[in-house]
Amino acid sequence: MEVLTIAKKSIRAFPSLIWGVLFAAWLMFLFFLSSQSYEQQSIQPFLFKTFEFHQLISWLPDMTITYRTRTIHSHTNPYQFIEFLFRKGAHLFVYAVLAAILFMLMRSLNPRRWLRAIAVTLAVGLAVPALDEWNQLNSGHRTGNVTDVWLDFAGGCIGILVCLCVLGLLKLRRKM
Repeated sequence: MEVLTIAKKSIRAFPSLIWGVLFAAWLMFLFFLSSQSYEQQSIQPFLFKTFEFHQLISWLPDMTITYRTRTIHSHTNPYQFIEFLFRKGAHLFVYAVLAAILFMLMRSLNPRRWLRAIAVTLAVGLAVPALDEWNQLNSGHRTGNVTDVWLDFAGGCIGILVCLCVLGLLKLRRKM
């Protein structure tokens, strides 16, 4: 009887273990990326090799983005423009995944406490980007930026929303 109880507890703890390992791995991946220099992460060399200047200009809308003190124009420097959009999209994606994993970890630990899972995920979703930007201040040729903290936090909110939508759809499906 005791062996059966231990086995049931182990089976219930397995998803938490998986989510915990995924969370730790994703955090390490994130801080690995944030410790790289701008040059190590740049996709511009790839873009230069793959696309011609005039080809990119014909594909891109004539747009200008002002970010902090920089102005990036799509038709003046399309390589820089694409890289800028790619980097900011990567911020959203990386933190959406981080938040989704953490939210699912929190839900696996206590499925009935979904508000607590959201609150913890939001708090971590603000603390980790702040630490990430601080880490970038200490990395070669990188600058930490408060604006990126808010962009990362928005990514975290997206991750939570995606999880809530998927969980809601799964719940609806089970009722059918």
